[in-house]
Amino acid sequence: MCKLQKETKNRTKEDLRKGLLSFLENRLAPLGEKIGSQRHLKALREGILIAMPLVLIGSFFVLIKDFPVDAWTAWLKENGAYALLDAMANNSFGLMALITSFGIADRLSRSYGTDGVSAGVLSLAAFLLVTPIISNEAGAAGIPYSALGGKGIFSAILVSMVSAEIYRWFIQKNITIKMPGSVPEAVSKSFSALIPGLVILIVFAIVKILLEITGLGSLNDILSRVIGVPLGYIAGTLPGTFVAVLLNSLFWFCGVNGGQVVGSVMNPLWIQYADANRVALAAGEALPNIITAPFMDLFVYMGVGGATIGLALCLLFFSRSKEFKTLGKVSGIPALFNINTAILFTFPTVLNPIMLIPFVLTPVINAIVTHFAMLSGLVPLTTGVTLPWTTPPVIGGFLATGSWQGAVLQIVLVAVSFAIYYPFFKAADLRKLEEEKGEIPASLTI
Repeated sequence: MCKLQKETKNRTKEDLRKGLLSFLENRLAPLGEKIGSQRHLKALREGILIAMPLVLIGSFFVLIKDFPVDAWTAWLKENGAYALLDAMANNSFGLMALITSFGIADRLSRSYGTDGVSAGVLSLAAFLLVTPIISNEAGAAGIPYSALGGKGIFSAILVSMVSAEIYRWFIQKNITIKMPGSVPEAVSKSFSALIPGLVILIVFAIVKILLEITGLGSLNDILSRVIGVPLGYIAGTLPGTFVAVLLNSLFWFCGVNGGQVVGSVMNPLWIQYADANRVALAAGEALPNIITAPFMDLFVYMGVGGATIGLALCLLFFSRSKEFKTLGKVSGIPALFNINTAILFTFPTVLNPIMLIPFVLTPVINAIVTHFAMLSGLVPLTTGVTLPWTTPPVIGGFLATGSWQGAVLQIVLVAVSFAIYYPFFKAADLRKLEEEKGEIPASLTI
C-alpha cells in the first residue's frame, strides 16, 4: 500500500513538473518573444540605448567631481573645476530625455520603413516645444536641464512615439511634397518631411496651449502622475521589484531575454531614479531613491539573468564531470563581466527544472539584501553614477555607491549566489558524472 502511494505521489510530482515546463515553454516563452519584438517596446528600448553613451560619459564626470574624498571635492571647488565638471555632467547625463526623444522616434520610424532621421528631428522639435521654459527678470529665457534629463523622460517617450506615428502615416499615405528624381535624396527627404512636420508641431502647439489654459502643469507633470506614480509602485518599491525580478527570471528561464521584455518598461524609471540621485548629490541633498538602474544592474542581477555568478563559481571550482569542468573554464571569466550565455544555454539553466528554484530565488534574495542594506544605512545609496552592465563585482559596487561598503556588499551577494546554487549544481553535476561513467543513459539526465 505504501509503495503504491509513493508511486502515485511520484507520478503526481512528475506530472506537475511536466505541466510547469510545458506552460513555461509553450505559453510564457512565446508571450515573452511577442512582447520583446513589439515595435513600440523595441523602439523604446533601442531609443533609450542611443542615449546611453552620454549617460555613461556623464557618469564619469559625476564620479570625478563627487569622488568620496572630502579633500578632493574641496580642491575641485576651490579651483573652479567642480562647476566645470558639473556642467559637463549636465550636458551629457542631463540630456538623456532630449536624446531619447530623437532615438525612439528614429527607431520607430525605421521599423515602418520610413526615414528615421527626419522623424527623430521632428520629435526633438516637438519635445522642446512642450517643455516649459524658465525666464529671469531681464527677460532671458531657457530650458532647465532637469526637464531635458531624467525628469523629462515620460514626455520624451510620448512625444517621440506620437511624432513617429504621425510622420509615418503621412509618408505611407503619400501625402508629401514630391521633388523630381534629379534632386539629391537628402533634399528630397527634407521636403517630404514638411507636411508631416507642420502637423506634428501644430498638434503639440495645441497641447501646449491647452496645458497653459487649464493650468494642469507641463506634459511631463501630467504623465508623471498618470503613468509614473502607478509604475513607481513597481519600479520604486521592494514588493514591486519582486514582481519585475520574478518576471525577468522566468522569461530568461524560458530562453527569452528578460531584460528586453521587463526592461523595456522598467528601465526608463530606474534610469530616471538614478538621475534624480545624481541631481540630489550635486545639490548636496539626501539621495531620494534606493532602487535605481545601478541597484538592479550591479547588485540584483550579478551574472545577469538569474544572478548566475555563483553558479559560474561552482562550475569553475567544484565540477567533477568533465563537461562541467570544461564549461567552468570557458564561462568563469566572462561571468565576472556579467556575460552568462554559455551557462544559460550550455549548462543549461534554460528550461532545466532542477535549476528553476535557484534561478528565480537568487536575484530576489539579492534585491532583499541590497534593499535593506541601503535602507538601514549599512551601505550608501547609489549616487547616480551609471556604469556598463559588464562592470565586474567589487569595482562596480565601489564606483556605484562611492563607498567600500558597496564593494563589500557585492562580495556578500556573490557568496549568497554561490550558496543558493551550490546544492542544485551538485545534484546536476552528480547526474552528469554518472552519465559520463555510463551509469545512467543520457536520455534520462535532467
